[in-house]
Amino acid sequence: MHIPVLKKEVIEGLNPKEDENFIDATFHMGGHSQLILEKTKGKILGIEIDEDIFKKAKEKFKDNKRVVLINDSYVNLEEIVEEIDFKNVNGILFDVGMSSWHIDESKRGFTFKKDEPLNMLFKKEGMSAEEIVNTYTKDELERIFKDYGEEKKARKIAEAILKARKEKPIKTTFELINVLAQNYHALPRIFQALRIEANKELENLRKTLSQALKVLKSGGRLLVISFHSGEDRIVKQFIKENKDKIEPLNKKPIVPEMEEIKQNPRSRSAKLRILIKK
Repeated sequence: MHIPVLKKEVIEGLNPKEDENFIDATFHMGGHSQLILEKTKGKILGIEIDEDIFKKAKEKFKDNKRVVLINDSYVNLEEIVEEIDFKNVNGILFDVGMSSWHIDESKRGFTFKKDEPLNMLFKKEGMSAEEIVNTYTKDELERIFKDYGEEKKARKIAEAILKARKEKPIKTTFELINVLAQNYHALPRIFQALRIEANKELENLRKTLSQALKVLKSGGRLLVISFHSGEDRIVKQFIKENKDKIEPLNKKPIVPEMEEIKQNPRSRSAKLRILIKK
């Protein structure tokens, strides 16, 4: 089950008032939204890209008339808001990346600790990690391992994949692990890079932030929790480019306290930035 990170900090950052409306752009199972609902009588628009998680969330919140759930990607934020006429938005939350459910239950190859199909897609459409591994050129593989995995041996790893796939296609997580046996240390970074590429995560984050700014009311708050340096760089760049429109509430990102990291080790790389629309 997905454990929402930085719960206290998110609620303090959004600062919900009695009749305000919010968007949880990465709804998952509604962990953050549940806390927001306790602080306001307003509505929440929850956007969840994964169809399987969406169905579970829909069942969980079926009796709550204040929650509007949409199965889509936050890259379509502006379009979604327009289509359902969701107005007066006081805060938007992005908790980017995958959920714990993807690792623990999805069986889509998000973790190198289980032998699963090399899929890594949040939704059914798109180019899977298997397709990327078996069709990308050496240069393309090197680029994603370097840019999204920050892997120093990116070229060497790309060469190993090309050599292995000439023999037979790489279809599962364990088959990929066997190819990377000499570079076992790199597995977390390689899997991360493939997931980011398959789901166009950085590209989508870049596209959605400007939409969020348009949707927000003046004085509204935009919160982004990132888990990857590339994501945090995009948020910093966005702040720089929109100095006249937004004010960061915190100069440095907020990170989890040691107590939270002990309880939920996956929270250790989380960074929260809070922006206020002028």
